[in-house]
Amino acid sequence: MKSKILITIVLILLSTGLRAQNIVGEVEYRYKIFYDKIYSSLPYLTEQERDRILLSWGSPDGYSTRMKLQFWPDKSLYTYGEPYEVRSYSWQVEDYFIANNLEDQTYLKYMDQMGKTYIVRGSLNAPKWRVMNEIRDILGHMCMKAVSEDPIKGQKITAWFASDIPVPIGPEEQFGLPGLILAYDINDGMLIVEAEKITFGEPAEIITLPKKMKGREVTGSEYLDLVSEFIKTSTERKQAWMWEIRY
Repeated sequence: MKSKILITIVLILLSTGLRAQNIVGEVEYRYKIFYDKIYSSLPYLTEQERDRILLSWGSPDGYSTRMKLQFWPDKSLYTYGEPYEVRSYSWQVEDYFIANNLEDQTYLKYMDQMGKTYIVRGSLNAPKWRVMNEIRDILGHMCMKAVSEDPIKGQKITAWFASDIPVPIGPEEQFGLPGLILAYDINDGMLIVEAEKITFGEPAEIITLPKKMKGREVTGSEYLDLVSEFIKTSTERKQAWMWEIRY
């Protein structure tokens, strides 16, 4: 009996030690967007327009960008990966930076959207996640499935988080699960973001914002109102809003 208790204590200590080592690090993600799938889903397109889009934008590999996330127990930083790489068209290259402060539950976003540069500050409000009874291996980490919705963009979100990396953040604007989000997709593969490499320990070079941030400063709620109105107006004009707003 004593030996069993001792083994249990050792396993708990080892598990705690491994978790403690996994709270600081850097993740390289591949951000892949499939414009043909997105366009084909637009309700106002004719069949002829859909066929033309499939010919023009159809790509089995999508159009991808490398992104980078750095995380600590109290914060995370996210931007384009290095070496800088964009496998898309030049007008998709844009400023995009997210800093989450987990201590005071606030965020800062610096990004080009809707034809302007925005500096957005607000409070972190986690999506309403539902954890599902499915698991998946990503880079040697057993990840659990969780689903949510974005009511403003009309998106179904499926995420995979690693509970052995106990930081509640992830790539892009995804966060709020009991473990680092290593992959997620929107609307069954219209957008796929997935980790390609994880390095634990203090990052060699910390992500930094531009020294001078120039742009329109808005609150988080003001920015969401702008996005909602832009999507509504674009839909009424039968225009694809995803060219101006990150999908």
